[in-house]
Amino acid sequence: MGVVISTSLLGLVGGLVVLFTALGRIPPWVGYPLGGALLFIYVLAVAAGFKSMRDFRKRRPPSISVVGLRGVVAEVEGGGWALVKIEGVYWRAYCGDCAPGDSVEVVELGDTGLVVRRRR
Repeated sequence: MGVVISTSLLGLVGGLVVLFTALGRIPPWVGYPLGGALLFIYVLAVAAGFKSMRDFRKRRPPSISVVGLRGVVAEVEGGGWALVKIEGVYWRAYCGDCAPGDSVEVVELGDTGLVVRRRR
């Protein structure tokens, strides 16, 4: 079972260790390296969080990233629905006249799945 420690707690403990070392309560040869290491881990975690937040905002929405991709019909279900493999991922798609093995292209992202059309 792993131990989970909040990043804020690491920063707080690191700051307290450095503070108590500066006040003379903890020996400098123990306090400064320990407090500095904890503060360093805190700063790295905060920087990684900001970077991932920025990357998350830059991502394209699913409707833009899926439309136009090509795939292959893996299985046909009833009512025009099919299971389509696009870039190694299986999607539920609506295709009125598809058969297994047909090459298809994504036309739009609907509420219940993709809408694809057969490529000729």
